[in-house]
Order: sequence, then C-alpha cells, then structure tokens
Amino acid sequence: MKLVLNKLIVLIGASVMSLGLTPGAFAEVLGGDYTSLLCPISLGIPERPYVDAELAEGDTFMTADEADLIEHGISTLTGSAEITRDIQQVTADKIIYNEPKDTADLTGDVNYWDADLFLNSNDAFLKFDNGVGEFSSADYILKESRGRGKAEKLVLDIGNRTDMEQLEYSTCDPEDRFWNFTASSLTLNHEENYGKARNVILKIKDIPVFYTPYMSFPLSKERKSGFLTPSYGVTNRNGFDFRTPYYWNIKPNMDATITPRLLTDSGVMAMGEFRYLHSRGSGVINAEYLPSDNGRGDKHRNFIDLELNQQFASTGNLFATYSRVSDKFYFEDFGSQLSVTSTSFLEQRADITYSGTNWNLLTRIQNFQTVNRSIPNSSRPYKRLPQFVFNYNSPSANNEINYGLRSEAVYFDKGNNIVINNGIQSNTNVNGLRLALNPYVSFPMSSEAGFLIPKLKFNYTRYALEDNALFKSSPERLIPSFSLNSGVFLERETNLFKTDFIHTLEPRLFYLFTPHDGQEDLPVFDTGQYTFSFASLFYEDRFSNTDRVGDANQMTLAITSQLINQETGVNIGSVSLGQIFYFRDRKVNLPGVNDRDEDSSAFVANTRTTIIDDWNIGGDIQWNPNNSKHTERITAHATYNPSPGKVVNFAYRVIRDVADIEQSDISLRWPFRKNWSVVGRWNYAVPEGRSLELFGGIEYEDCCWGVRAVARRFLTSVDGEFDTGIFLQMELKGLAGIGKKTVDFLKQQIPGYQSEF
Repeated sequence: MKLVLNKLIVLIGASVMSLGLTPGAFAEVLGGDYTSLLCPISLGIPERPYVDAELAEGDTFMTADEADLIEHGISTLTGSAEITRDIQQVTADKIIYNEPKDTADLTGDVNYWDADLFLNSNDAFLKFDNGVGEFSSADYILKESRGRGKAEKLVLDIGNRTDMEQLEYSTCDPEDRFWNFTASSLTLNHEENYGKARNVILKIKDIPVFYTPYMSFPLSKERKSGFLTPSYGVTNRNGFDFRTPYYWNIKPNMDATITPRLLTDSGVMAMGEFRYLHSRGSGVINAEYLPSDNGRGDKHRNFIDLELNQQFASTGNLFATYSRVSDKFYFEDFGSQLSVTSTSFLEQRADITYSGTNWNLLTRIQNFQTVNRSIPNSSRPYKRLPQFVFNYNSPSANNEINYGLRSEAVYFDKGNNIVINNGIQSNTNVNGLRLALNPYVSFPMSSEAGFLIPKLKFNYTRYALEDNALFKSSPERLIPSFSLNSGVFLERETNLFKTDFIHTLEPRLFYLFTPHDGQEDLPVFDTGQYTFSFASLFYEDRFSNTDRVGDANQMTLAITSQLINQETGVNIGSVSLGQIFYFRDRKVNLPGVNDRDEDSSAFVANTRTTIIDDWNIGGDIQWNPNNSKHTERITAHATYNPSPGKVVNFAYRVIRDVADIEQSDISLRWPFRKNWSVVGRWNYAVPEGRSLELFGGIEYEDCCWGVRAVARRFLTSVDGEFDTGIFLQMELKGLAGIGKKTVDFLKQQIPGYQSEF
C-alpha cells in the first residue's frame, strides 16, 4: 500500500521492478562516456532501485518489507529498506527515519547513489534537508573520474565538500590495481574546485614509491598555485636533467611558472615563464639563467624570449618580440631538437600597425642576434631603424580599373667595418635610407569560365647612403613592369569506381615584361631571390624586396587538373604542370651571380591525392633540361592513417640546384597489440651517410596508467656534434604524470601523431 504524509510517499511490502538497462543505456545513466576500448564500460556500480511513483521535487519515497510508521515522528523501516529524495537514493537493512528533523540512521549493507557518487558502508547518517551524510567503513566510486577506494570515515556535503579519513584511492579496476595512494585525511572543496590531502603515500603494485606530508590539487581544469609534476631525463651533454616546476596562479588572467632545473654536468638553472591575457592583448615572457656552467668554464649562461600583442584605438595593434642568448653555444648545449639547435638568428622587433578602409600602415624597428657561428659578418642581416610601410588598394572590382600603391621608407644599419688600404680608411659596410614607391593599375576581367588581368606597375627606388667606398650617396631607379595573367576553367562530369566526379582542366598563361636596367650601382640590403616553385611561375618579380628589379620578357605556360567528388565536394586529387619560356637573357642578378641565358626554366610538376583510402600521397619535381644534373629538386611524401592513433609517414627530398641535399624521413606511431604502441623517426642524410635525427620508443596505456620510453640521438651543432638521451614518462590517470613530458615533442616529430596519453 502507499501512504502520502506531508509529501512523504511510503510503499510497504511491494516488489521493486528492475530497470533492465542495456550497457549503453547504463553508461548514459552514469553521465559519462566510457566507450573507450581501454576502459570497461561498467564501473561495477549496483543498479539503482526502480521507483514506482511520480515524484515532484522535494518528495520523499520510502519502501521496505516491514515498517513501523509514526506520523510526524520517528519511523522504522526494515528489510530491503529504501529512501529516495531527488538525486539521492539509499538502501539498507534497517533505516530509522526522523520526519521532524528530516534525518535517517542506516545500518547494515548501506548503498548510496547520487549523480556523481556511489557509496557502500556498514552504517550511515543522512540529513536530507541539506544533503549532508556521514558514512563509516565506506567503499566509494566516483563516476566521472572512475576513481574508487575505501575510507574509514566519509562525510559528504553534496555540491559543497567531501571529507575522508584513513582512505585509499585509485582509478584502476580492483582486479588489476597498478597504483593507489593512501592518506590520513582528504578534503575536496567542490565550490572552489580544489582538494588537499595529508600524509600521502603513493604505491605502485603495493610498493611505496613516494611520500608527502601535504598535497594540494585542483578538482577541475581551473588553475591553482602549487608544485607541478617533476620531470627528468638523461643526456650525454648535461647528464641527469631534473625539473621541479612551481605554478603561480597570480590572477584569473595572469600566471607564472618557476622551474628550478638541475643539470648534474652543468649546474642549477633557473627557468621561468610569465603569461598574461586580457581583452585587447596578451604576452609571454620566458627566461632561463645558469649562473655558472661547469661544462663551459663556469660561464654565466642565459636566455630570454618575450612576445606581446596589444590592440589600441579601433584598428591599431602593437606587436613586439625580443629573443637573446648569452652565447652562440646556448642552443647547442640546451636545445632539445634540431629545429632549435640549428637556429641561426634571434629576432628583436617591434611593430605598430594601423589600418583603415583599403589602406594600412606599418612602423617597425628590427634587429637580429646571429647565433650560427658559421655565418660571416658580411652575410648577417641589417637592422631596420626604423621602417615605414604604407599600402593602399582600391576596392576590388571586375571590369573596372583597379589601382593601388605600396610604399616603404627604411633605414638600414650594420655598423661600420673600417678597412685601411694604402693608408686610406674606408667603410666596407653600406648603411643608409631606402625609399621605394610601387604604384600599379590593373583591369581585371573575370567570369565563371576564365579570367584576364592586365597590370602595369612602376618600381621607383631612391637611396640616401652614408659615406662608403662602394656606392654613390644618392642613387635612384625607375622601372616599369607589365604583366598579363589569364586562365580558363573547363570541367566535365565523369564516373570512376562507381562514384561521380567533376574533372577540371585549368590552363593558365602568364606574360611578364620588365625592361633591363643595370643596377650594379645599387646596394643590396634585404633582397633575395625566390625559391623556384610552381607558385613562383606567376610572380611579377623573381626578387624579394626592392633592391633589385628583375628584367623579364617571358611567358609561363601551366595547367592544373583536379578531381572533385560530386557528392561530398572533396578534392581527392590534383596535378599541376608548368614552365617559363624566356624571350631574352636575364642580366639583373644579385652580387656574385652570373647572367642567366637559358631559353626556358625548369619544368615544375606537383601532385596530391587521397584517392586510395587512408592514404595521403603527394610529390613535387623540378626538372631542368638546361642543367647537367637535370633533376634539381624532388620531394615525395606519403601518409598512411587508417584510424586515430595509427600513422606512418614516408618522405624523400632531393635538392641539387643550390646545394647537394638528399634526405629520407620515416616516422610512425603504430599499435602492435592491445595497449602497446611503438613510436619512432629516422631522418637520414644520404650523401653524408649519417642520421640527422633518430629516435625510437614504446608506449603502454590502459584505463588507469600509461608509460612511454623514448631513446634519441640528434644533431646539435654545425660541427656535426650529436647528443643522445633517454626519456621516460609515466602517467597515473586521475592523479599525475611522472617524468619528462614527451607528447609535444612527438607531435612535432611525427605528423598525425595522436594519443590520449
């Protein structure tokens, strides 16, 4: 029978129906996503009893085999006793319910459920009005984190606080518990999202491996000040490398990480990172300082790297970056990968930009620190003190005149290099001001079937040079340039492999004419020649920046073909071919480069395709009939990625025109059995017969822990010196990671690398 007493619903001697949930529905009820192959779907939580009543918020439902009910008093429920109130549900052998105080004493096989927690204990005391409960000898399961354990005493204040005494905790399944920790007390503050524990002992396979008298940790992704997980590694240059970072949550929009770093062969380094973020700007400062490097004659070593971005006014922006090291060996000694150890220059720059309708303005101050010891003084970059750039472009319009202007004024400074010849002093460095004005006018004509764009541009440059032994003080130059860019779009429908595609054919013709003007009387501050590629077939000048304007009378012929899935719109493959035909020898060059008298450029081709399932294949080739080596450049790559976590990359590169480079590159991350994966990369220089980067490692991951070990050997200096290291990382899921974090390194080194570990 059912009794309704002051919104109290009581059911005596009734059978309770099963929910009969499928595993998928069970996971949905738990509110978590446990479909990962690494974790069992079920947490082993007993099924909540079914409530055969429609309850409003605040209603109390009670059921038992026997009941001694006292209205507005103390009732006793025995035998399969159960109370349900909102998200709370509890069962026990015996329940004494105090209706005036809205409390319950429970004894004998107590089970408790709410939205986040399951508990089983010998006895308990609950206050339903405020959601407070006290349990003794409790087994608990945290649904979201999959954490579980035991506590001699557990006090629960729903949504506010949880306190435990003499407890143990782990995220591993009871049948295969790799790790757990014990503590004398634990407090979880759910309102402020932090926890603290005392007398913590971490055990792996029941063997104590770590003790701390106090530990504080966040309960969410919100930041909290405190020590982060230490990390360590071993290299042949620095010996044992140990770091203990401390995180300082200064403000919600500001933080810092301070890291003492012990290098047994070098000394103790102080490292720090400061970050800030607000609605109109952000900044990061990284600094490192080693007061006395035992490996470099007790020298002081330091590094600083600053970057900030600040918006102002409505469309203004300030960007600044400043990087500097104490010496040119710093990255070779402390860099962790080839892209760092091979750094040639560190930039120090400040930009102020402002933009309006169809125009923009840049003001820049720029300097570089040269850290590559093989670069001579004559090849080091100039300072820009300062640089002003103003650009204007009329609104783009079809079948109308379009016009614009790119202008620049910049002062270049490299200091003085005084040479005495026959008693006469002269400065071989050229410093001075460069003014460049590049107005243009064009008349684009385009439609869905093709386009035709004639364009006329003027290149005016004037210099104001300081006293030097090479050039006049005020040389200037004015050179016009005409280009005609055109193309046609052709397409047809086709069917391949029982799939409908759109097949395109896109021929292009590009003509460029720039008269010859000898420019040997002009300095070269920052101008270089573009690397030849398919894109450069359509450049209006073969030189970057304005110290040189390339003479040209040439025609580019190119064609591109694409295959597009008609249903999905995905481009599954493309091929592009092109070549330049020269009607006149090119005489304008950079200093030390001879005239070019070929009738045609190298033949350029590139292709990309995903037509084979799970494969992404591409390549480029540059074949020059005028060069004795013919094949000047080859790049080829293939990526096999059948599913997340499985990837193999193949790459091959040959460069013959400017250097003799031939390299192969293989990288992978591949599971070879359940929970186990292998990772590795081999970057090999063929002519030298040596490995530039070689590492291999193994990963193990299951539901509650993971471990990764990587052994590595890589090039660190221009002298061909190598460094070797072994790095180990372990993660106890739901607790912490131990060792050197390698996941960022693997993502950089293995394209397509994915791992939840």
